[in-house]
Amino acid sequence: MVRPNKTKAKLNSGGAAFGVTIGPNDIDLVEMAGLLGFDFAIVDCEHDLFDESALAGLIRAGDVHGVTIIARMQNNFELALHALDGGAQGVLIARVKTADDAQAIVDATKFQPEGKRTIFFRSRGGGYALDIPSPQQWTLDTNAQTMAGCIMEEISAVENLAEILAVPGIDFIDLGPLDLSHSKGWIEQSELNQLVDKIVTDSVKAGKAVNSPANVDNIPELLDKGFRMLSVSPTEFFQTGAIQFLSHGRDVLASKGIPTE
Repeated sequence: MVRPNKTKAKLNSGGAAFGVTIGPNDIDLVEMAGLLGFDFAIVDCEHDLFDESALAGLIRAGDVHGVTIIARMQNNFELALHALDGGAQGVLIARVKTADDAQAIVDATKFQPEGKRTIFFRSRGGGYALDIPSPQQWTLDTNAQTMAGCIMEEISAVENLAEILAVPGIDFIDLGPLDLSHSKGWIEQSELNQLVDKIVTDSVKAGKAVNSPANVDNIPELLDKGFRMLSVSPTEFFQTGAIQFLSHGRDVLASKGIPTE
């Protein structure tokens, strides 16, 4: 039996999903996110140092606590296959520039007739082949529960946006605004905002979910723009909360005449 992907179900029903962005060794944060009620976790296997055993443990934590694990990674489709065979329910591929790049993501993550992923259901992602009455049905059910996403972070992606969004099997879009600006030689913020708005608007029109970093202040604005995957960084939570805590704490100390140095 293929495990349901609650994040994909929420998005397909027109809802929104809340997630966290974490490193591949943050297993405790996955457990905490699930207990708090978050829907998904994007695990950064692109920038962070990691090994696949650590990722497997994190995926298990997601299974236990009902968190959809999406592995973010570079254009390495063998690694994508490892993550999915290990039980991840989605991948997010960086530096997508063309429709061919997007199609390669689908080919790597989805089985026929959508893609060309190779079949191996004796891994933990296939439940160790303990409940596979029909291999063909298993591939179809797995396709339905697997999320394939791409990050738009270079100007060439914007130039090829229509063709990328037309690729069937791409479920969601993420953005890299700083990399996008960098790819054009650090453009003005107003021009960058226009490019980002175009990616979001066109992606929503194409029926793709779009992910964005979120905070307590910008959720209404993000929803109005069409974002339906809203993610937060626990590190940023700590940084923001720590600043507020220390500022308030020093004010209290000063009011009581207690030195802060």
